[in-house]
Amino acid sequence: MKRKIWSVLTAVILILTLLAGCSGGAGEDTGNTAQSPATNDSGSGQTNNGDAQPEPGNDPVTISFWHIHSDGDMKDTMTELLADFMKQHPDITVNELGINFWDYWTKLSTAMAGGSGPDLAMNDTSTLQTRAESGAILNLNEFIQKDSFNTEDFFPVLIDKMKYNDGIYGLPSDTDVRVLYYNKTAFREANLDPEKPPANWDELAEYAEKLTVLNDSNLIERIGFSPALGNIHLWMLAWANGGDFWDDEGKPTYDRPENLEALQWMKTVQDKYGVKAMSAFNSQASALQHSPFIAGKAAMIVDVNNLYTDIKKYAPDLDFGVAPIPYTKQPATWSAGFDYEIVNNHDDKRAAAAWELLKYLTSPEVQKKIHQVSGSLVSNMKAAKAPEFMADPVWEMIVGQMEHSRFIEYIPASPSWHAELDQVVQSVLNSGVDPQKALQDAQKNAETKLKNYVQTK
Repeated sequence: MKRKIWSVLTAVILILTLLAGCSGGAGEDTGNTAQSPATNDSGSGQTNNGDAQPEPGNDPVTISFWHIHSDGDMKDTMTELLADFMKQHPDITVNELGINFWDYWTKLSTAMAGGSGPDLAMNDTSTLQTRAESGAILNLNEFIQKDSFNTEDFFPVLIDKMKYNDGIYGLPSDTDVRVLYYNKTAFREANLDPEKPPANWDELAEYAEKLTVLNDSNLIERIGFSPALGNIHLWMLAWANGGDFWDDEGKPTYDRPENLEALQWMKTVQDKYGVKAMSAFNSQASALQHSPFIAGKAAMIVDVNNLYTDIKKYAPDLDFGVAPIPYTKQPATWSAGFDYEIVNNHDDKRAAAAWELLKYLTSPEVQKKIHQVSGSLVSNMKAAKAPEFMADPVWEMIVGQMEHSRFIEYIPASPSWHAELDQVVQSVLNSGVDPQKALQDAQKNAETKLKNYVQTK
């Protein structure tokens, strides 16, 4: 599910930028109050059995919390966690609202624009800075300092995305990371060592050719590797080749030679299959219920860590391995993710209560429970690297790649630049556009967008 979610998330970033101009308001109580067996029928969050009572001087407060888990195991888990939180904090009642992913972003931006946003909201990590800049969410520095809260418990790449100027404006919830999955059975059939996956681009292209199986019609029965499958993308290959698409000042660098080399390599690998064969294969793959790797139709694929969860569920007997993504100059992979943010509803009491819930949801104990249910790569390293999880060599390798992971840059002048870059790549791989011309045109387009943006500021 999360593999599909990221591709959609890139499309809704433009919607999320609406939040930049939004500030919270009344923060009306919305959704259901999570109740534990110890709470009374009114859902006040106060216990009946005397085990926990509000501390003297702590007036009851009600806050709202929105997230993307509208059904299934994670919805049940979230409700159970909130009930546990209210048992520990009998002065705080949490009104929970889980909205399905596809509707969440529009509803959240609309609510915040109308002054009825939640007190605590799950949000997209990559666009946090726009909300911080506009004042739509709170700077957490005072809370962090008051409680001596240790932000070093989180993966560095994630906590860095929470920063704007000198403040921290959220705490990361969970993330993902891309790795190379390879079919060990297919390796043996191709006389390749199943314990030696490809380490660089030359080996990846060589292995792909050996692992590809064609049928009698010269169409692809099993593809060795395709840069058009999975979650690899040009920007990541460019990073691995020493390239980049934006400099430190936010200026476009699409036409860097390292970027061109990466795009040319993608075209070289893809051209070996031919447009007709790839079109037929993509049609077949799109009809599959799961990843073509799970179905045995792809011998190698770059994909998110959640593919591992799918393999365990749908293909537990698959003999496979995981490895770092092959590179030329430097290890590289990329991440996306979610975080929790306290909406600026101009209510100090509710903000303080939301902070308590935020600490709870990102604590090692809670994050371990979330991983156990969802299999997701949680943000708290004490949870993600718990000994019982790291005993699994596949998980250990996946977590280790966070050391090399980056987030896609959020560029206010061109918030959907990465989705547009994907279209550029498709024009090269499928329509025969010259790679150099494609990047030159993309560079001009990015420069125009930046110029227009600057003129509006």
